[in-house]
Amino acid sequence: MGSLLDLSGPLAGEGAAIRNGLTMGFGETNAQGGVGGRKIELDIADTGYDPARAKAEAEKMIGRVFAVMCSNGTPPVSASLPVLVNHGVLHLFPFTAADETYAPAQPLEFSLDQPVDAQIREGLSALLAMRGDQTVGVLARDDAFGHAAVEGAETALAARKTRIAETAFFTPGARDFAGALKRLRRAGVRLVVIGGVGQDATAAMKQAHLRGWYPAFLCPQACYDPDFATLGGRAVFGLYAVATTPIPYADAPDPALRDWVRDYEARFATVASIQAYRAYLDARLFAEALSRSGPHPTQRYFARVLENMKPWRDPKYDGLAVDFSARDHLGLHASDLAQIRGGRWVLLDQSN
Repeated sequence: MGSLLDLSGPLAGEGAAIRNGLTMGFGETNAQGGVGGRKIELDIADTGYDPARAKAEAEKMIGRVFAVMCSNGTPPVSASLPVLVNHGVLHLFPFTAADETYAPAQPLEFSLDQPVDAQIREGLSALLAMRGDQTVGVLARDDAFGHAAVEGAETALAARKTRIAETAFFTPGARDFAGALKRLRRAGVRLVVIGGVGQDATAAMKQAHLRGWYPAFLCPQACYDPDFATLGGRAVFGLYAVATTPIPYADAPDPALRDWVRDYEARFATVASIQAYRAYLDARLFAEALSRSGPHPTQRYFARVLENMKPWRDPKYDGLAVDFSARDHLGLHASDLAQIRGGRWVLLDQSN
């Protein structure tokens, strides 16, 4: 197995966590005798978040690995993906929401991360079902990310036979939202969809609260990080976000997750992260599909196994169902809703 990870660039922390999660997952599989009597070896290359370097490292893996999985960083993934699949290497579960990793469905490409429009569509639909119909506005970056968030909100609201009350775009990197917030407030907005990242949500919520305005805020998965919940302080209390994996807190409600956190932190002497946990679960998914692929698996047969495992939940850790098909290589079609409460993210179906 191969993985192309940023271990020395801007996503190095995430890359190291993914490496640890894969190492732990495959290590457990090997300790139980491997798959079909064979051990899984992990071959990791550092991309430094450089597309050219990622492409070169991918070329080195051709003929050496059965699959490349959990690679991170959209530019490196975009550069390396065609190199791998064009030479018969499976490309599995990258850490990016880029739709090119699963659409249109190609035989050897499989992804788990929903695109931003789907995240907002699912999250907003769930939030409106919980809170009842609200006047919705969107505060979004004026780029592909932000426009995808607008599209997701439009789709969710159209299903409820309503529409966005006001959309305010901002330049990526901007931190003065006074004018945009004023427009949203004048439109009677009570629920603001953030088409941006954690820093955007923090600044917008702080400025809204300073003006005595307290609408609900919904953020895509980009905000769903434990550090954001802690560092954002009181400004982000109550923020909603889309989530697909529980954050591995040491005192998580699930005893299996608590045990995993303890084992992970003892092994790697570092705090468990959501990226590590997600990579660990991906390693378990891979091992399960491989075990169903017979004693002499090929990449093509493994792909067919993935397409027919539906719906699959981890027997130990449960979670959202993974559901691929021959026509759809995006495995997650649902998400959870999380909210910041007491300085941490809480999955709403686990709260009182």
